[in-house]
Amino acid sequence: MAVLSPSDRAGECAELQRDRVACPGGITKAQLAAVVAAIDDWWETTGAGLANTSIPQPQRGILTPKQKAAIFMRILRRRYEVTA
Repeated sequence: MAVLSPSDRAGECAELQRDRVACPGGITKAQLAAVVAAIDDWWETTGAGLANTSIPQPQRGILTPKQKAAIFMRILRRRYEVTA
């Protein structure tokens, strides 16, 4: 999967700016855009691969990338008590 497009990144930034929990203030729009880009780039180059290799076989080979992402998101939401 490729990194988000510039318009997708801009859309995520706009949504984050409307979310007082995820973005309570203290950083500029440009700084927020840099955070979104950095995390997206990190996930593409490192995070996804590390997450995938942490899943034991045979589950790693059975689950689709979308299923793995859904499980990862649920774990992050529970761990950090984030609601969507």
